[in-house]
Amino acid sequence: MSKEVNTTNSNISTNVEKKVNSYINLSEQSAEKTLDTLQNNMIKSFDEYVKIQPRFLQSVSDFQLEVIQSSKDAITKTITHQKELIREYVNVSQSQPNETYQQLFNKTNENVDNFVKAITANNQFNFDAIDTTRENVKLYNKTLDAYTEYITNAFNAWNAFIRSFYQNK
Repeated sequence: MSKEVNTTNSNISTNVEKKVNSYINLSEQSAEKTLDTLQNNMIKSFDEYVKIQPRFLQSVSDFQLEVIQSSKDAITKTITHQKELIREYVNVSQSQPNETYQQLFNKTNENVDNFVKAITANNQFNFDAIDTTRENVKLYNKTLDAYTEYITNAFNAWNAFIRSFYQNK
């Protein structure tokens, strides 16, 4: 009877191991399938963004150009109307000395030049910031790769260490 109990216990133990192993395999497959689906969906999301990104940038650029053109048109119309008002109601040829107008024109030109320099400096700053950010993303990716390699190596080392205990038993 003792032999029969040992055989029964051995069969039960084997059946339990088979069930546990099939459950572990099923869980591994489920986890792997879930992670694959997650990865595919995330990549698909970025791929869709990449498809619309040029159109988005073109829309922004078109909008900016329309605003610039509208501003230029508004300036031209405003100055044209002011010229008409001056011609109609003011006799300016005798009211201000020529030197005052020259100083006004010089100051206006100086202000516009300073404004253009400020815009140019601001644009250069933005371009440099974008380039620096792009380089930082590259460094981040390299760091992430190194970190992933480190974690994988650490996991493999611990895994080998733990397995060495099971192999010794």
